[in-house]
Amino acid sequence: MRLGRYLKFLLKLALVGAALLFFYVIYLDTVVTKRFTDARYEAPALLYSRALELRPNYGIGREEVVRELRALDYRETRYARNPGEFQQQGTQLLLFRRAFDFPDRYEHGQRVRLTFDQQGMLTALVAWPGQQPIESIRLEPQLIGRFASDNNEDRLLVGLEQVPVLMQQTLLLVEDREFYHHYGVRPSSILRAAVANVRAGRTVQGGSTITQQLVKNMFLTMDQNLVRKINEAIMALSLDYRFSKDEILEAYFNEVFFGQDRGHAIHGVGLGSQFYFGKAPEDLNPAEIAQLVGMIRGPSLYNPHRNPERAQDRRDFVLRLMYSHDLISQTQFLAALEAPVVTRQNYRLVAHSRPDYVDLVQQELRRLIPGRAWQETGLRVFTYFDPYLQAQAEHGMTMRMQEFPDQQIQTAVVISDYRDGTIRALIGGRTPVNAGFNRAFQARRQIGSLLKPFVYAVALEDSDQYSLASILFDEPLSMRNERGQAWEPKNFDDEFLGPVSLLSSWAESRNIPAIQVGMAIEPTRLRDHLYSLGMTGSIHAYPSLALGTIELSPLQVTHLYSYIANRGEAYAPTTIAGITTHRGDQLYVRNTPAVSGFSEEVAYLARYASHRVVQDGTGRGMQRVLGASASGIGGKTGSTNDLRDSWFVSFDERYVMTTWMGRDDNQPIGLTGSRGAMLTAAHIWQEAGIVPLDLSMPEGVDMGHWNRFSGALVAPNCDDTIRLPGIRVSQQQPASCAETTLDKDSDQEEDKRRPWWRRVFGSS
Repeated sequence: MRLGRYLKFLLKLALVGAALLFFYVIYLDTVVTKRFTDARYEAPALLYSRALELRPNYGIGREEVVRELRALDYRETRYARNPGEFQQQGTQLLLFRRAFDFPDRYEHGQRVRLTFDQQGMLTALVAWPGQQPIESIRLEPQLIGRFASDNNEDRLLVGLEQVPVLMQQTLLLVEDREFYHHYGVRPSSILRAAVANVRAGRTVQGGSTITQQLVKNMFLTMDQNLVRKINEAIMALSLDYRFSKDEILEAYFNEVFFGQDRGHAIHGVGLGSQFYFGKAPEDLNPAEIAQLVGMIRGPSLYNPHRNPERAQDRRDFVLRLMYSHDLISQTQFLAALEAPVVTRQNYRLVAHSRPDYVDLVQQELRRLIPGRAWQETGLRVFTYFDPYLQAQAEHGMTMRMQEFPDQQIQTAVVISDYRDGTIRALIGGRTPVNAGFNRAFQARRQIGSLLKPFVYAVALEDSDQYSLASILFDEPLSMRNERGQAWEPKNFDDEFLGPVSLLSSWAESRNIPAIQVGMAIEPTRLRDHLYSLGMTGSIHAYPSLALGTIELSPLQVTHLYSYIANRGEAYAPTTIAGITTHRGDQLYVRNTPAVSGFSEEVAYLARYASHRVVQDGTGRGMQRVLGASASGIGGKTGSTNDLRDSWFVSFDERYVMTTWMGRDDNQPIGLTGSRGAMLTAAHIWQEAGIVPLDLSMPEGVDMGHWNRFSGALVAPNCDDTIRLPGIRVSQQQPASCAETTLDKDSDQEEDKRRPWWRRVFGSS
């Protein structure tokens, strides 16, 4: 009787336990299904540099190509027969370009021959061995940074179709030979491993299937206890039941752990192959596949950089398994045994961090892809960053700033390819910003004399009233400012030169003539034009606007001057070319139209005047650093009240560069634009090299002769003439020499040529 009650109690207890187990299994099944369906991974945003485009007769040098190949971990070999290899011979370079999924399209691996001239410039590009001419080819970009996911894990998601079949076969051979034939758990393997471990008195053998390993990595901790093992088995059975074998295998290839990179966990074969070999999984050879698969048992133990001998022993063991099971031929086996263990010399995923540039990328990315939902798919962000131009800019800036031991004197540099508005390099301070205050785009400072070219450019749009030869009046001036107070502006040198040409005033950065023109075209018109050029913030239509009383960041200044450099039109500045998910799904490809700011004719005159600034104006000090090569640059110096800010904007036929110097507390630094920021720019140009400005005149602009005293267009044989470009000169009737003779003693004639506002306000 007592036994019967005891058995009934045990039966009830068993039923309760079974019910609890049933609901617990349902709970685990729900956890597995939801996570695996909705949020399988958390993947980072990986940032890439610009892709170097190889195009004949486009200014690409052999040295630049080889440098890029080495940075991308291409190997120099005898025949360049495999992706990621190149061979140099004489004036030719044979290259096997790797396949890459660019944001606009996927490009297969391609073997090409490059031919260089005696100066080392690329002149021909043909497919090899077919020898069909090729217009251009892109090398894959460099990885320059990442925005980590919330779990601080790095991975590059790949589809199973991107994993080589040989790698799949090798993984199953080493880790789970019955993967396609069991239900997620192999009891016989668990029992066999348990017996072996009991006999050894320690863990010497694992019985986990690939499914169990995936469950452990995705859902559980590494604790070695019975409860964790039971959970692992239940969840593995659930995973195997709910999802296909290929889905599980793909997830495993994206989840498997391959080590650490500066505090970031490297997960998945996509990033693992990039981290250790600098290539995509589909480009791995048998030796590299064996090494990665062998590392799964112990990423730290078999790290080829830290433990090369152990890594080689493990790799060779896997290779022998591959050969004995006919996965590779004898030739492949012997070649793999001879292959070096370490093929990528840099053991960092990102060789050189560029935090200043990445700050701007992050700001733009937040606008294009808001929120954090992108972690489910990961992002590949393709930028316009040029690693070598950045390095040259940093080196030039550092050399210059060594002259200023006062660490409070700061600097910022922005370099843009004005032909498409793409930011190529950026410096936010004299030391790396590291997510701090980035002066390149966060600091808004008065731009001073940098605005004068735009005052003159707006005036030059009225070619009947203004030309580069127009006579302006550099003389004392007194008027009421916006607060009703007397305002008597002066020039930097406290001198007045009297009548001066518009070009001379531009080149020498005279204040009074700029105010004169600013008042003539009206400050409200100048303000509205600046807004139409994309400038933001508060711009007051006061007379002082002509002297640059607006506040802009170096990035905005770069955008503003792109209108002059790029023949009257400019693109909104950007760092991002395209964005895809890790799988290659296109999320964004830049397609921004240019904005017209000035006519091509006026932009040319501004280009010409900017060139004269460097040749014989306030920027002529560039010649002391650059010598004759300074003749290929245009620019403009800028200073503000009490010498608080030192500016210099310069451009050649490719880039526009803005350099700024100042203090964060806005205290004076005692440097004009020509003594401060201009010399920083000179050091950077010296490092980066100059592509000389093309000053050939567009249709609608002709070279003319102008009277130097009256500014009138005259015949070439007249006295006292200067030769300058002008708009529609060939369509105008030159004045006679007699009509342009200036009676220097006639105050009445001089007064007639003054603008209306100047006659009203008068001289001091």
